[in-house]
Amino acid sequence: VNPKRLQVNAFAANNPAGFGLMQRDRSFYSYEDLESRYELRPGIWVEPRGKWGAGRVELVQLPTPDETNDNVVAFWVPATPPNAKEPFDFEYRLLWQKEKEAAPPQAWVTQTRRGMGYARRGEQSAAFMIDFEGPALKKLPPDARIQGVFSSDANGQILESIAYRHDVTGGWRVALRVKRADDRKPVELRGFLRNGSETLSETWTYTLAVD
Repeated sequence: VNPKRLQVNAFAANNPAGFGLMQRDRSFYSYEDLESRYELRPGIWVEPRGKWGAGRVELVQLPTPDETNDNVVAFWVPATPPNAKEPFDFEYRLLWQKEKEAAPPQAWVTQTRRGMGYARRGEQSAAFMIDFEGPALKKLPPDARIQGVFSSDANGQILESIAYRHDVTGGWRVALRVKRADDRKPVELRGFLRNGSETLSETWTYTLAVD
């Protein structure tokens, strides 16, 4: 998104295995830009070497008036910052990826769409359609009973969470409806797919920002 104000999310980790900014939508028709060809831009995955210890990955989204300014960055922040004039060694490699980018072994999110959705009269809510794909989903029978396990912070309430098979992609779609308690505050959302006690997908996270 292009946020109206600076938006920062932090993801705590201990000895991270990797992080990055991955572009999963490779369709030209999602961008329609013959000059910049955004659908051809590579994703970048940072693969740490050795033990980085405790810290966090910070995701920063900056408001920008047009496409000339990049508006999303991600970086590592160690829990214990270095002292002045002391060396701080980090070893890593950058993996530039496109068609064969790194992905979770089971299933991952391919797109998130937000809209008004169906709401009862007088009810203010936000609706999401979240699509998952991956080998763990393609091998499931059509009548598999997959559960979307979604939650929010104290400022949100999950009104509806329905998971069903995506007949076009062979993956799964979750229809999610969320109500905000205080319209002046954001809502942190997260969720994943589960089959019984088995986790099938990566964890989707989303900040429902203040409009």
